[in-house]
Amino acid sequence: MYNKTVLDNGMRVVTERIPHLHSVSMGIWLNVGSRDEQENESGLTHFIEHMLFKGTQKRSALEIAKQLDAVGGMSNAFT
Repeated sequence: MYNKTVLDNGMRVVTERIPHLHSVSMGIWLNVGSRDEQENESGLTHFIEHMLFKGTQKRSALEIAKQLDAVGGMSNAFT
């Protein structure tokens, strides 16, 4: 059974407890994307998605991936 909560800032949070599992999964969905692009912006959303996986000033994309992998994690995105 899902639990749906709306935070004071309007963010919707959906959770589900599965007692026999000992892991956590998290997803972030934004109610915006390529469907909202103007013709002159075509592909911008997809480009930004890829830029989010390029790392930061402090950690490269490889370092982030290795740290996630070390604890059994992974990251992915789609538009």
